[in-house]
Amino acid sequence: MNIHKRTRLTLLDRQEIWRLYQTRLWKVVQLAEHFHVSRPTIYDVLKRARLQEFTPRNSTNQRFKTLQYGLKRLAKVEQT
Repeated sequence: MNIHKRTRLTLLDRQEIWRLYQTRLWKVVQLAEHFHVSRPTIYDVLKRARLQEFTPRNSTNQRFKTLQYGLKRLAKVEQT
């Protein structure tokens, strides 16, 4: 599993956030302060945790992997 160097929450952090939130003793604001992230980040983690998706997503833009994009780019480079 590749993790981006700027990833603020690891897999274990995400699981811990979900576990603490499920106990209903921790509120979103407290979780955000404890893990040094924003409230929207905590809400995103909780949204994905409900789907049991704890691993960080791959942020690669799929458009750059297509043949059509490669051919367009090659044609543009060859014109110059």
